[in-house]
Amino acid sequence: MNRSDRHGETPRKVAIVGGGLAGMAAAHALATVAPDLQVTLFESRRANGGRAGSFVDPSTGDEVDYCQHVAMGCCTNLLGMLAECGLADAWTRYDSLTFHHPDFVPSPFSASRWLPAPLHLLPTLGRLRYLTSRQKHEIRRGTWLLMRTASRRLAGMTAAEWLRDAGQSDATIRDYWDVVLVSALGEASQAVAMTAARKVFVDGFLASRGASDVLIPRLPLGELFGKRLPDSLRAQGVAIRNRTAVRSVGFASEASGHGGLVIEIGDGTLGFDQVVVAVPWHQLGKVVDERLAAIAGLCPREWSAFPASPISGVHLWFDRPIAAAPHAVLVGTLAQWMFSRPTEAVTDSSRAGHYYQVVISASRSVRQIPNDLVIRQVVEELGVAFPEARAARLLAARVVTDPQAVFSVSPAVETARPETATRLASLHLAGDFVRTGWPATMEGAVISGRQAAASVLRALGRPPCPISPGLPWGMLARWLIRREAVDSRAI
Repeated sequence: MNRSDRHGETPRKVAIVGGGLAGMAAAHALATVAPDLQVTLFESRRANGGRAGSFVDPSTGDEVDYCQHVAMGCCTNLLGMLAECGLADAWTRYDSLTFHHPDFVPSPFSASRWLPAPLHLLPTLGRLRYLTSRQKHEIRRGTWLLMRTASRRLAGMTAAEWLRDAGQSDATIRDYWDVVLVSALGEASQAVAMTAARKVFVDGFLASRGASDVLIPRLPLGELFGKRLPDSLRAQGVAIRNRTAVRSVGFASEASGHGGLVIEIGDGTLGFDQVVVAVPWHQLGKVVDERLAAIAGLCPREWSAFPASPISGVHLWFDRPIAAAPHAVLVGTLAQWMFSRPTEAVTDSSRAGHYYQVVISASRSVRQIPNDLVIRQVVEELGVAFPEARAARLLAARVVTDPQAVFSVSPAVETARPETATRLASLHLAGDFVRTGWPATMEGAVISGRQAAASVLRALGRPPCPISPGLPWGMLARWLIRREAVDSRAI
């Protein structure tokens, strides 16, 4: 049944190019706030999800994620969207971590149950056994200075530059700050912008209780983002066209009789009133034609030159369980995170043994090492962290590296990130590279989609959709942490 808008006229048509999290977030927001719009989402692959996807391992028949994705309690837009789509129970929340260093006994990391934010993490810092007393003192001093420094004063600085000025030794940067930054930003402190680093520590750890909770999918990403989330969008009235590559987004010709933009696909062209381009930063120039880009003020060549940071997933199948914990942080090793297979993800085809994935972010060095040597080193490191692994037999293994997993959030890149709205009222951008105030994360992708939806609605003369400002700050956090004058997510 055709839908009409509020005035009984032909409904406005909105195209979303790209079926990753950003594109699906834009579609969800538009379908929720303006159900009279005709929203069509185009995705070149057979399944949605973009970089958050899965594959079937040919040697085991298991469906496993290319790379383990993790959310945090501070990811309120991502978690809110999933809850609205009935997918909140597809994640397991953990309020504690364990850090494993090869030379020390494991260190638990969990927030105090009675201290308010940002003091709630002070006791757990003292329990990180692999840090010296001097390092812990440096971290407390650096954290205090970070809380008292507004982001605008950090512009143009790398995290390493600021941290050294704040009295952090190279050992402390390596053993504490980079442990967090490499996992969260996919890059080490020598390269990342200090504004992005501050975002991670303030929003992810200091400002609110529950912000640092870790949420892990119970299902393969291909099931979660490739099937269930798209099914929810279809139920909202979004038309999803998979295996439909968009060759070009451009202006409609006068002969087309359509006053907006056109999407060129394999079987012709389609006209739309509004278009959201939600492809990765390095694909934008391949989708938007040069004339449209020039008029809209886009810089696809500049954006496609954003440096990328690879992430590797080392997939391992053992003949027995090697760790009781569902996940662990590994420090001082090539391996950085270890995840076991969630029980909900086990299927009848999972007959290859006990599955674990080790994640290595900023894995440029991994790409220079033969895969068999990477696997051997990772297995040896797991044997040190988990004694049960020493007696286990490795049944199968695979290394999967995405060379363009995330963009490297350098100070120059942070400055050059584009806005959602363009000079053309009918063209909008989404994707984690867009200026959201967040680095390349699932939360950043969802915020960008909601920003794009708000921009579309504003262009149509309608109220924008809401964007969550994040977890509420307690009174002590509001007093101790300097906040920005303007929320970067408000557009």
